[in-house]
Amino acid sequence: MDKTLVWHQLKEAMEALLRRHQQANRQASAGATDEQSRAETKWDTSGLEASYLARGHARQFTALALQLDELRAMEPRSFKGQPIGIGALVTLELEGQTEYYFLLRQGGGMDVEVSLGRVTVVTPQSPLGESMYGLSAGESLTLPNGEQASVIAVD
Repeated sequence: MDKTLVWHQLKEAMEALLRRHQQANRQASAGATDEQSRAETKWDTSGLEASYLARGHARQFTALALQLDELRAMEPRSFKGQPIGIGALVTLELEGQTEYYFLLRQGGGMDVEVSLGRVTVVTPQSPLGESMYGLSAGESLTLPNGEQASVIAVD
């Protein structure tokens, strides 16, 4: 699997998600300040709800922008023959299935589809990321649910 390709596709997916969050934030902000959102009675909370929604989108946008900045600043390097660390692309065998993970500081849970399959971003704070951190190809790990997995490759 081409790690640089995965890295580029991950950046593109984050950029697209960032654009969607930005658009959602604009729409929610517009809804919160729209004349029709003005409360007509003391029980009318539509404007308040729209402002909460806009604030939530703004927070998600900020967090995603930081994740994207970190990813852009990262230079993909090879981890072949080295223990798994931040920036490693890890191939695991789990119950006869091959799964791919990209270990990053931010963005856990994000998936990218590549030619060989799906690559999932995990962080060292996640149970899976914590379990695999520091392992090398050929080693085994026990997942938080008790299942056994093997590290097939580290790049």
